[in-house]
Amino acid sequence: MILARVAGHVWGSVKAPGLEGFRLLDVVPLAAGGESQATLVAADALGAGIGEHVLVAHGSRVRDLTLGVAVPVKDVVIAIVAGWELA
Repeated sequence: MILARVAGHVWGSVKAPGLEGFRLLDVVPLAAGGESQATLVAADALGAGIGEHVLVAHGSRVRDLTLGVAVPVKDVVIAIVAGWELA
């Protein structure tokens, strides 16, 4: 799983079949030293907004269990994070 911050929304005039009803979010992974330079796009069915922190899981098994086998993505927002603590 990846802890990330939602940087923005991604949209297009045409979506692949299976993406109807899901938002695509541009997320920035977080590390102990701060934010990553790379971003990734994750499908979101929870309604996360820009600036919120989310947990993103990767893989077809996660996608199958959360969004369904017909969804053509492997990065999925599985939680909107209310807070965390580092030891």
